Amino acid sequence: MTFRTDQHNLVSVFLPVLLVVMAATVPVPHCLAQAVAVAEVTGQISDPSGRAIVGAQVKTIETGKQTVRNTTSNEQGRYALPNLPVGPYRLEVTASGFKSYVQSGIVLQVGNSVQINVVMQIGALSEHVEVTAGAVMVETKENTISQVIDGDRMVDLPLNGRQPTQLVLGVGAALTTPAGDLRGNKNFYSSTTISVAGGQGNSVNYLLDGGDNNDSFTNVNLPIPFPDALQEFSVQTGSLPARFGLHPGAVVNAVTKSGTNSWHGSLFEFLRNGDVNARNFFATAHDSLKRNQWGGTVGSRIIRNKLFFFGGFQGTRNRSDPPQTTSYVPTTAVLAGDFSTIDGGGCISGGVGKSVLDPTTGIAFPNNQIPVSRFNQQALNLTKYLAAAQTACGKVVYGIPTFGDEEQVIGRADWVQNSKHSFFGRYFIDNYRNPSVFDGKDLLTAAVAGNWERAQTLTLGDTYSFNGATLNSLHATATRRRNDRGAPPNAINPQTLGINVPSPVPNYLNVGVTGYFGVLCGTCADAKFNVNSLHLADDVDLIRGKHRIAFGVDYIRDQFNSINVSVSNGAFSANGQYASGKTMNDALAAFMLGVLNDFAQSASLQNATRGTVFALYVQDSIKLSPHLTVNGGLRWDPTLVPYDYFDRGVSFSQAAFNAGQRSSVFTNAPAGLMFYGDPGIPRGFQHNHLLNL
Repeated sequence: MTFRTDQHNLVSVFLPVLLVVMAATVPVPHCLAQAVAVAEVTGQISDPSGRAIVGAQVKTIETGKQTVRNTTSNEQGRYALPNLPVGPYRLEVTASGFKSYVQSGIVLQVGNSVQINVVMQIGALSEHVEVTAGAVMVETKENTISQVIDGDRMVDLPLNGRQPTQLVLGVGAALTTPAGDLRGNKNFYSSTTISVAGGQGNSVNYLLDGGDNNDSFTNVNLPIPFPDALQEFSVQTGSLPARFGLHPGAVVNAVTKSGTNSWHGSLFEFLRNGDVNARNFFATAHDSLKRNQWGGTVGSRIIRNKLFFFGGFQGTRNRSDPPQTTSYVPTTAVLAGDFSTIDGGGCISGGVGKSVLDPTTGIAFPNNQIPVSRFNQQALNLTKYLAAAQTACGKVVYGIPTFGDEEQVIGRADWVQNSKHSFFGRYFIDNYRNPSVFDGKDLLTAAVAGNWERAQTLTLGDTYSFNGATLNSLHATATRRRNDRGAPPNAINPQTLGINVPSPVPNYLNVGVTGYFGVLCGTCADAKFNVNSLHLADDVDLIRGKHRIAFGVDYIRDQFNSINVSVSNGAFSANGQYASGKTMNDALAAFMLGVLNDFAQSASLQNATRGTVFALYVQDSIKLSPHLTVNGGLRWDPTLVPYDYFDRGVSFSQAAFNAGQRSSVFTNAPAGLMFYGDPGIPRGFQHNHLLNL
């Protein structure tokens, strides 16, 4: 298990103490943008001779909601409107003695920092100059590499399973990495490991509407809503500004749709069925996957220009049973004690047979014939729950049924109180079910864990403009992920076979016979993994002459609660080894005789981990000239070590062991083992590291 702090430490390595980079102001495509949940417009107001106009009234109107933001040009004629929600805009500028200026067709994407310079024409205010062409998006603030994908392209692109995280792979230097233990049946099924620009597979920071959307268990992503519910999706990497911390590899920001003054919506259905596809040339059968995804979205106003809503639903039904899993089970001959065929040259790779050795004498059984009277009764009982062998070598080819039913529901409300104050709230829930199946006859088909999962996120955002030069943005996000894992409810346990071991779980059995078959699996056991997180972030943007200053705070409180009974019923293993340096040469023969090489059993494994992430940052973007911007930033990211709520855990000290020193907390513990409460032992068993800049 990793925890959020592991990636947090990397910030001190990859984020410089003071990053100062210079960027020339040059036109860039729309897809290059800073990956934050909002955008900004800046520029300079001048007269026909190029002199700055002081005190010009600058106004942006979001044309979908008619949301208005105002500011005035400063003594240098410059203006800035930060933290604008993404969407279509119109820019209006007025100044005494000049014709009014109107520019429409401006579309702001996630993180756009665009420059629109305005040259006012002398005349009366009643006259106006109108520009209807789309604005040229000019990145004027950041030095990062970023790409934005809008909603239409998200829907049109062929995403497998309609998973938006695949959009990350469209960015240069991004690729899927081996999951290892970062992703599995302990995580949400749609989590992924992607490396961006050489980063680790779990070093991408995911944001949803500006709120934390990371699974702190292994630092992968929580689910992201389906494409029809997303307004835009951006990926940012390179020299990340001080505003961003947590994960150093890249920042992924998904923004959900919102309502407007007009009604808009969609209905959709996507079908994938192997029966209507051509068979792969090398495949023996058609693709067995049957996937149906359907749903819709709707959004509009509740109060014109004031209150808006958006909602969406997507349902998914998956069915797959590909006959591509191979195992080897006892044949009729083996059950009669005859191993001559299964251990003969015709069944063994290389064509050279082998002799089965008697574990009591170390001498080969004559003709590989084992007396049936010596077979273990519990092993014979298990063979009744296995499929019949399809060949003389015991080969069976079968399918493991896969389901994967999912429902996603999203709802959002936006409230524009006035031109200074706006608020939004968004709730998203994702339910997923993929149960393991046992038909009562063949336990081999239940060799995968069943999962019942639910992920929920709630984000509230409040933006207040004190004046045209000071703006505060507050985000509060709560996330909860629950994963109930387990075997089929009608599966058996050791006592069903007559094995006299404690079996507190009624439907779990873990048996492995090396090179032949496995019953259920080590990660099929009943378990519950619950991850909760609270994220509070406040960002202040200041416009002061040539400076665009931002500072803020991040606070994340994480909880990880789990209970896992992986070896509560015991784990049985037979590989043919029965004593140090001795072997029977055949794992199946060892299993049939009841000769195990390993047996493990323990109580349930429990975690109640608590962790805190805290950070402060300040950054400044200085406009030294129309063609030169200097960016600097400093972020403080202290490492606060997670701990167990019940203070479980142990620390070993070699020096204490050598000195025969024992714990004062648990006096019966062996020398050298120290616990929280002993001198010098912190609650998380390691010390915080505060000087991370």
